[in-house]
Amino acid sequence: MSEQVQVAEHAAEGHSPATTEVAVPAVPFSEQQIEQFDTDDGDAGRAIGKMLATFFLYTVIAMSIVVWWTFTRHN
Repeated sequence: MSEQVQVAEHAAEGHSPATTEVAVPAVPFSEQQIEQFDTDDGDAGRAIGKMLATFFLYTVIAMSIVVWWTFTRHN
């Protein structure tokens, strides 16, 4: 609402040729939708965390096998 007042005052001062008021947009999402977004973000974060942990564990195992193979071939 303060934006409407500022636009109206600015237009009244004569600095702007436009005298129409700018409507403040309403909240585009309901409370239920925002809660659902929050839940979905939490689920996505957990899934990404599990994937990163799995990839890290795979890398540690793969590199351990490569190190073992390298040392056994070297001797």
